[in-house]
Amino acid sequence: EGTKTDASSQYYLAMDEQGNSCIAVQASPGQTTTMALQDDNNDPCAATTAVVAAAAATTLSTTMSKKDRKKLKKLRKRASSIQTEGERSGLLTRSEYEEYRTLLASDADEDDTMGPSINVRKKKEGIEKSEGAHHRDLLVWFLQQVQGNYVNGDNDSSNKDRESLVLSKKRRREEQDPVDGRATTKDNKNGQEDNFKVSIPHWASIHNPGTIQQVAVMEIHVPADENHKIEDYTRFLESFQHKTRKGSKVGMRTKWFQGHVPASMSDSLFYFSNNNNGHKNKKKNANLDEPPKKLDLLQSLQALTLSREEMIEQQYPRPIPNDDSQNSDANMSTKTDIMLPPSDIPLETAKKFVKEHGLRVQDQGEDDKHPYVMTLPKCAVLPRIDSDSSCCAPRVFGLDCEMVMTALGLELARVTMVQFDDFALDPNPVTTTTLIMDCFVRPENPVVNYLTKFSGITAKLLEPVRTHISQIQYALANFLTPDDILVGHSLENDLKALHYIHPLVVDTAMVFRPSHKRTKYSLRHLAATILKKQIQSGSHCSEEDAQVALDLALRKAWLGDRLRVPGDPDKTSILHKHCPTSNNNTAVFIGSSTWLENNVLKHPSGAHALNYDSIEECKKALLAWMNGRRKAQLIWSNISLVKGTVTRKPFGSFQSLVTDVVGNLPGGCMLMVAIQADLEKTRDLFKKRKVCQDVRSSVGWSEANELAWQKQLDSTRYGYVQWFGR
Repeated sequence: EGTKTDASSQYYLAMDEQGNSCIAVQASPGQTTTMALQDDNNDPCAATTAVVAAAAATTLSTTMSKKDRKKLKKLRKRASSIQTEGERSGLLTRSEYEEYRTLLASDADEDDTMGPSINVRKKKEGIEKSEGAHHRDLLVWFLQQVQGNYVNGDNDSSNKDRESLVLSKKRRREEQDPVDGRATTKDNKNGQEDNFKVSIPHWASIHNPGTIQQVAVMEIHVPADENHKIEDYTRFLESFQHKTRKGSKVGMRTKWFQGHVPASMSDSLFYFSNNNNGHKNKKKNANLDEPPKKLDLLQSLQALTLSREEMIEQQYPRPIPNDDSQNSDANMSTKTDIMLPPSDIPLETAKKFVKEHGLRVQDQGEDDKHPYVMTLPKCAVLPRIDSDSSCCAPRVFGLDCEMVMTALGLELARVTMVQFDDFALDPNPVTTTTLIMDCFVRPENPVVNYLTKFSGITAKLLEPVRTHISQIQYALANFLTPDDILVGHSLENDLKALHYIHPLVVDTAMVFRPSHKRTKYSLRHLAATILKKQIQSGSHCSEEDAQVALDLALRKAWLGDRLRVPGDPDKTSILHKHCPTSNNNTAVFIGSSTWLENNVLKHPSGAHALNYDSIEECKKALLAWMNGRRKAQLIWSNISLVKGTVTRKPFGSFQSLVTDVVGNLPGGCMLMVAIQADLEKTRDLFKKRKVCQDVRSSVGWSEANELAWQKQLDSTRYGYVQWFGR
């Protein structure tokens, strides 16, 4: 008997009665051609059988019905005609593609060369730059195609879906989420809605999305040196795409990160920002249009105070253990209802108080002789009654200090404290406060640098000042109680400058700290991104900083987890929702052990994680999972060609790697090649810059250094992405 070896082939197999002879015959209309005549017994019977079977098959192919021929012609025209006016064109769904393949298998004039591709939309031609998130959304969209979870239509092809190759404006509007404008997805088979909705980027048009069966990613880190700039790698990808004509016509410069903190392209391609889905929580909380009750707000604020462990971690001042001075019965204070102006407090009285109640703290320098003072309990604790509740409510204060550099180190030069009064919506959140302290302080040691750029302090401002730090400590200790909450940004620095210890603090640098905990956001960044307010445009102002820190803390207490920093690295990996590791699908990740640990292994997903020791080993693994017997639906590789890693000739290795992988691209595969230059070099320079710009550093940072840094940062921030398809 003669049978086809697979649906896309015109080869036939035949065996004799003993089962030990095999003949392959290729059939075309009107004739049969024998490809091989060989078997163990030299029996021509098998060849005759195969020829007859091939002839019968060709007879069947020539008798295709008129309806099927018309359908095949329509599908072939659709598959070969690239339309760039809209998001998609060609064969849109898997069912259309399977129907096309079935009809092709019955047609002897088979031409199964129609694969997926990405093109720039007609109205976006000439676009030169894109965001890394755009390519991430494309990756996720393709993965949804692979898994049968289509984002712009049902799994089944219907006449209604095929009214036009280009999505109409009306249909496109219906597919947009009414809250944030992102394309919606259908519920999956388990009835669960996909939380991470993606839309095709505004500049992209995808042809034949229904033919996509596999997605591959090559993240390649390259060095940019005197021999080869990143432009050389870019030009090679562009010329290689034109030379091979592998489906896609999209290749463009891509921004991998915002701001001045260098980040890997993996952060842009691998993760979703959680704050994109905040609208769901907003729907469930209709009371967001109403101002919160003051007591509820203060209780939420109390939950944001730092724990003892967090205060230790951030090096907040804390007393030396077993210090008898802090356990004395004399450490009780009669509190005042109003803040005493520090300048009105007799200096000798203040110094006597500090001497009696002062203590040393852990890690206090030997040259720092001035004692610390801590908030003392009241002799008679009287509850404060909130205006709209019979329960006790804590007082809340925003605090900020400015320092100057003296022979001893950083010393207090200005202190500002504002007290929280009320919170309202008008229609935006408005915090009402009262300024209860704002005074300059004369440092105890000679000033060597006023740090005017950061502190706003000048010699002229401090010249008439006679207020001493002891008077500030006295005023605070006789006003604050252990139940009061101090709010500030990196408040440990302010308390160290004040030589003051307080048990309840809300630190906005910790409240909005990224999940990786390697860095903190500046107050200026938080004000700009969350409050939409520009601060510190010139020098710093302690009153403005104290007010902004208080606004941020209250906004967080009101909105809770719904309030996130835009672009916050607190992200969710695409592995959580889009990793094809179910329904007999396979995902493979290839990279260094560090990259795998940071991006793959910490997200349990059932994916394969493979380390490599050489570029050849990595390439071999890529091709094996693309073309081998067990194909993976997602193959993601992170490859470093930086000198000293796995290669001595980065550019040559890059050319060889891309040439071999793209040259062996299987049908139905979309491959993204992404490059980024000098990430580790830029990170090292970032750390050096931070150290040199520290006011305590003796090493300067010149304008020439800054220009070189900006140039290096841009070389890493902007990379390149080239798509290939077959």
